[in-house]
Amino acid sequence: ALRERTKQVYQIYAHQSPEDVHKILRSFGTDYVVLEDSICYERRHSRGCRLRDLLDVANGHIMDGPGENDPDLTPAQHPRFCDEIKTDDPAYTKYFTRVFKNKTFHVYKLKKGRKKVKSVKGSNADV
Repeated sequence: ALRERTKQVYQIYAHQSPEDVHKILRSFGTDYVVLEDSICYERRHSRGCRLRDLLDVANGHIMDGPGENDPDLTPAQHPRFCDEIKTDDPAYTKYFTRVFKNKTFHVYKLKKGRKKVKSVKGSNADV
């Protein structure tokens, strides 16, 4: 259970959509996420040994950079979350608000999910 939870939380460093990352983190009751550049852009280890490479392979995606890949790996459908969230693209700001950053860390608050409530006339409306 702990191994699977860790793999899910580390999807912040994988090629994932903002919606999927938000959903994963919310499922664990997360309010804030801390992204570390040294993990997202790791250069100390060789290709295939970096956390992002391990996540890519586990998710069935081709690893970044030049080199061989297993033939059953495919290109990712989404950009790397930890990098793309920093662009402030509306697809990301819809789910996350940056609350802190420095040269090493970026901290985002997860936005709450929208709740449906019934109006007086019985139709659903977003709140």
